[in-house]
Amino acid sequence: MNIDPEMVRRAQMLLTLDHSLPQVKEILLREGYSDDQVADLIDATEEVLNYFVPPVFDNNKIAIDIRHSNKDLNDDPRPDLIVDRFSGKIELLTPHLQETWRVANEIRKTLKCQCQYL
Repeated sequence: MNIDPEMVRRAQMLLTLDHSLPQVKEILLREGYSDDQVADLIDATEEVLNYFVPPVFDNNKIAIDIRHSNKDLNDDPRPDLIVDRFSGKIELLTPHLQETWRVANEIRKTLKCQCQYL
């Protein structure tokens, strides 16, 4: 994918000014940028925005925030793990961090031991 860097800067500016993605797409097309490049940029932007949507919390889930040496809480305030209270399912929100996997494995071991005693 070869996208015009000027178009990317323009799209970033428009998004910063609170334009929606469909509006940004219309503006970029009106300004004469290539249909294919605009479509690729909008698709990639949607994918990234959907990835960063915060998880939905409810009373049935426990959020766990791990203190990582390389995680700045101001930049990334979301938790690292979500554990479903009923099913025990663990959702890793920061799977790229090794500590998240270690804590998730410890939780799995604990849940497995608790289930054996019930």
